[in-house]
Amino acid sequence: MKDYTQLLKQELLPAMGCTEPIAIALCAAKAVELLGQPLEKMQVFCSGNIIKNVKSVLVPHGEGLYGIEAAAALGCFGGKASLGLEVLRDADQPALLQAKAFIRSGAISVHHAKGIESLFIRIIVFAKDQSAEAHISRSHHHFSFLRHNETILLQEQEEPEGMALQEELNFQDILDFSRQLETLKDAELLKLLQNQADCNLLIAREGLQGDYGASIGKTLLKAYPGQASARLRAYASAGSDARMAGSPMTVVINSGSGNQGMTVSLPLVIYAQDHSMPDLKLFQALALSNLLAIYMKTLIGKMSAFCGVVSAAAGAGAGLCYLQGKGADDMVQVIATTLLTSGGIFCDGAKASCASKIAIAIENALLAIEMQKQGHSLPPQQGLAGRDIDETILNIGRAAKEGMHMTDEVILDIMINP
Repeated sequence: MKDYTQLLKQELLPAMGCTEPIAIALCAAKAVELLGQPLEKMQVFCSGNIIKNVKSVLVPHGEGLYGIEAAAALGCFGGKASLGLEVLRDADQPALLQAKAFIRSGAISVHHAKGIESLFIRIIVFAKDQSAEAHISRSHHHFSFLRHNETILLQEQEEPEGMALQEELNFQDILDFSRQLETLKDAELLKLLQNQADCNLLIAREGLQGDYGASIGKTLLKAYPGQASARLRAYASAGSDARMAGSPMTVVINSGSGNQGMTVSLPLVIYAQDHSMPDLKLFQALALSNLLAIYMKTLIGKMSAFCGVVSAAAGAGAGLCYLQGKGADDMVQVIATTLLTSGGIFCDGAKASCASKIAIAIENALLAIEMQKQGHSLPPQQGLAGRDIDETILNIGRAAKEGMHMTDEVILDIMINP
């Protein structure tokens, strides 16, 4: 019980903007903090997946700036490392002007770091005869190496991503934990789930009111007026519309991703509101949805060619089943059908189309729920379907992590060498 509570507290973090450029800004802010004097030059080394997810997404408070150089420069001049994934919260106009001038000076060099884990950022900053270095790896806010001149301040040993969790997580334990949430009496955890619901709902409303990205959320509401299922898709998509377009509003993430955090939570929040459900019931469903998404993403990997909103939507489908009073067998069918139906959606970087992928993945989760209501499900042991839900999740994870490795490389090559 404590482990699952800690896992939620560890993964459901507040973050502003797309987490990959924010992670670069955070790494840069920390390196400059260690340097302790005016910056003259900077080198940025990123894994392919970081490059892919930063290439096309706008940086909060960047007034239209996007890309690695923009994120790094704004982190240097407007970032505060102590704020974590909200590092750019206090970035102002003077900081933006400094960042723009630094970019124009050509003092930033960007490099593709190869042969390393999928989530890796290394930034080295220079001033006269001084230098400092910071690495982020394994998660978007985790520093694994820090150096000032010749003094190494932090150096962690590498460990395989997700190994500590893979042996511990399973569907039934997650469901049991979520059902017993009331008995934990953990006010901090309940506040965390409430914060996820509140923050993510606010940015969704912003996405529906403003003119962001491709306006997927607004399109859904206009195309299907009064349709309840369209609302579930629209709010999650609208949050992504705003976030991918550089909105500085905070979201509560899941598995390092704001898009996944909104996908696991917003359909449940809207459904609970529409049906006047008690807070505890929603919190139980949110715990279930979030933990299932974390479970699946642990096997897939933090960053992959497999679109993360698919596993998040499968978690949301189970959470919706819980809100509807469905049992474990129903949830299993919905998770499996969602994964096996939407599993081919690949990730080609963070950008406006993330919102449409969210809409499609949630739509398939809703289809899975309707299939279950009518007594239909996908047969086991066909394709990637296993003998039980845990084996199916394991199969999907293996196909995504091992099988799509080359796909990831081809997508990156297309994006950076058009």
